[in-house]
Amino acid sequence: MKMWWLLLLGVATSRCLHEETQKSVRLLRPPFSQMPTHFRSSIPPLPGSHEPQPLRIQTYYTRDPVPTEAWDSEGETQALAAVTETTRRIQGILAVLPVQGPLLLSRDPAQYCHAVWGDPDTPNYQRCSLLNPGYKGESCLGAKMPDAHLRGYSLWPEHGLPQLIQPDGPGVQNTDFLLYVRVAHTSKCHKDPSVIAYAACCQLDSEDRPLAGTIVYCAQHLRSPRLSHEDIVMATLHELLHTLGFSGQLFKMWRDCPSGLSARENCSTRKQVTRRDEWGQLLLTTPAVSRSLAKHLGVPRTLLGVPLEEEGSLSSHWESRVLQGSIMTATFDGAQHTRLDPITLAAFEDSGWYQVNHSAAEELLWGQGSGPDFGLVSTCRIGSSDFFCTGSGLGCHYLHLDKGSCSSDPTLEGCRVYKPLAKGSECWKEENGLHTRVENPHGEIYHMHSRCFLANLTSQVLSTDNTSQPSTTLYLKEDPTGCCYLHQCTHKGAYKVQVEGSPWIPCLPGKAVQIPGYDGLLYCPQGRLCLSDEDASVATSQLMSFTTQDLLFQLSLRLTGTPGHSLGKGQREELAEVLLQALVTRAGTSRCYFHSPSVTTSLLFTVSMWKSPGCHGPSVAMLHRTLTLTLQEKPLQVHHGEAIFTTEYSKLRTSFDHNPSMTELLLSTGFCLLVLIMVGALGTLAYQKRVMLQVAPSTT
Repeated sequence: MKMWWLLLLGVATSRCLHEETQKSVRLLRPPFSQMPTHFRSSIPPLPGSHEPQPLRIQTYYTRDPVPTEAWDSEGETQALAAVTETTRRIQGILAVLPVQGPLLLSRDPAQYCHAVWGDPDTPNYQRCSLLNPGYKGESCLGAKMPDAHLRGYSLWPEHGLPQLIQPDGPGVQNTDFLLYVRVAHTSKCHKDPSVIAYAACCQLDSEDRPLAGTIVYCAQHLRSPRLSHEDIVMATLHELLHTLGFSGQLFKMWRDCPSGLSARENCSTRKQVTRRDEWGQLLLTTPAVSRSLAKHLGVPRTLLGVPLEEEGSLSSHWESRVLQGSIMTATFDGAQHTRLDPITLAAFEDSGWYQVNHSAAEELLWGQGSGPDFGLVSTCRIGSSDFFCTGSGLGCHYLHLDKGSCSSDPTLEGCRVYKPLAKGSECWKEENGLHTRVENPHGEIYHMHSRCFLANLTSQVLSTDNTSQPSTTLYLKEDPTGCCYLHQCTHKGAYKVQVEGSPWIPCLPGKAVQIPGYDGLLYCPQGRLCLSDEDASVATSQLMSFTTQDLLFQLSLRLTGTPGHSLGKGQREELAEVLLQALVTRAGTSRCYFHSPSVTTSLLFTVSMWKSPGCHGPSVAMLHRTLTLTLQEKPLQVHHGEAIFTTEYSKLRTSFDHNPSMTELLLSTGFCLLVLIMVGALGTLAYQKRVMLQVAPSTT
């Protein structure tokens, strides 16, 4: 099963080939009906009455037979790091009744057998009577399965016992799901440059739970400069969820287990999983997803089901109009805009195969609390919800991380939304603001804590005529557009904003504010920013200074390499990326923590550490501390070209200088100054009725 993910933000939607890809794979089950009783002992028993345990995913990497010089080692490294991170994440979300003993997969009789006994009166009726001489083993989406993973097969005479051709393999221990991974140049990859990966479920157990699947990564597309490590991780998560059960081909096999997984004798195949409503919309109608969507939309009653994307008679994606931003919609606007949402996790509960950790769900903002009619084609074009837009102007993506243009695509069926611009729209990327340093009449600030706001601010003096008398009337008539400004959470649901050169101004959600030094207004979005307690809890640390955060979390690693091996600028940049991939793998987390890797001529590798928007995991301080300890105990070793480089941990913790003692002194002095500032601030608060702390934005 597969989904084509859009790589270029804000452009046309790519075509999803999920159904035809899954249909090309023959789903196999254990062949109980074709084996005599005394031979069934070789089949590992299915789960008994054990309690659910975290899903154990074993990964097996395959390589296509290509010349050594054509192999894409960089793409393979990126794919393997993404798979490692994704499977670890899934194990914290899904639990199953564990497979007892080694996992063995089935062989396809249609592949190894040329003919079967056709006489019903023959003792070995329907068993293989003639082998296929061209049989070369089993594969799934081109991934060759080793004989060690497979059951054996035999040739049967008309009467009597069989001739064993291939014995059972030893199987795979401690495994509930086998994931085969290819990094390849395939015809599917060549057809569309937006393809990151595609996948299929290959085999099921006797109760139809997926046992094995394959993910194929498009090697040439993994190197796209528009594709981050986190993008690859989210694409991998999407594909893996398809192989584990979120598939139009598998919906009809979902099971109803009213007494829970442990009481398997009470489970039965669900009678109805999908249906069409009165408007012809295809719905997934199982109970948990229906309740979850009702809660999300703020509907007190249970809904009929969750709309699915129109992809023919079957569908494997949520309807984009209703669940934009979900991990299981058919379009992808970047990892920072994608969430593993509660409705998707509810679907896995409805499958009857898994116990789900719902606390792992990420909040989905799109459509939240918008009522039962949200996302209808009949209402989205008339301005009934501010999640949709009309016209073709510029504004803000609904998460306010990016500027956006009001546009549509085939999955939206005429509805229009603000989509991130193809380039330079991210307010949270400081490099996007470099061009504003010379001329910045709107006072924009690009920073990791900046967000998009509708505004028509200007610091320029405008006039409606040729006189010298200034007037703001002309500018105030201009429509607001998306602009990037700093924001700072004060408590849940409340925040301040800062424009270049201005003090911090309280921004009341749903209101418009004036900014000192600027004509025009800045509009404060309601229900979009500072929604969690976590946002409010970090507000205090942000208040101290935005400029210190990057300095306090920086790794510096001295490298030792092959003697006499010198590196040019391009080679150092390549080495920095290789080291970064190794560091991400060692950390066991996402690349979104690591920024601006570099290697100097003296072989010093440095990388800044801070969490990008949408980055999930431990705090930067905890991750920095963990890496510090692990790198001291076990250095990184990477291959680059013909040389081998090994890291030596350096005590540098800031970017001040390379002298550890000086760094310690500066940090200690800074701490003392911080205490003095806080004492002074408390005294001032006691004396004044009101005080405002002004913090200048950090510079590049």
